Amino acid sequence: MTIVSRRVFMMKTVAGAAALSSMHTLQAAGNKLDPNDSYAKSMGFVTDASVIDPKANRNWRKFKTGSACSKCQLWDGSETGSKAEYAACSFFGDQWTPRGGWCKNFKVVKS
Repeated sequence: MTIVSRRVFMMKTVAGAAALSSMHTLQAAGNKLDPNDSYAKSMGFVTDASVIDPKANRNWRKFKTGSACSKCQLWDGSETGSKAEYAACSFFGDQWTPRGGWCKNFKVVKS
């Protein structure tokens, strides 16, 4: 049996936590919703809601100024923090959408 000092144990614990955290960040980067995906296009998904002109696309008719993924009930910023640029969207199968994005399934967060 190997005896491990408290210092070594703590160093390994911190290293393991850092590795898990970076793995989560890398996974998020690889799971971003592609705006060219056929389903995303059919839902009027854009990565930047500020470019939306409701008259230009029938999928954008429901758009209201100020709407964005970060203000939607389906956007889960709890995993990544409230200031995260990307977070999981339950509507798109937990693919990650940008804070400033939008789609026609936007649901206002009730306060």
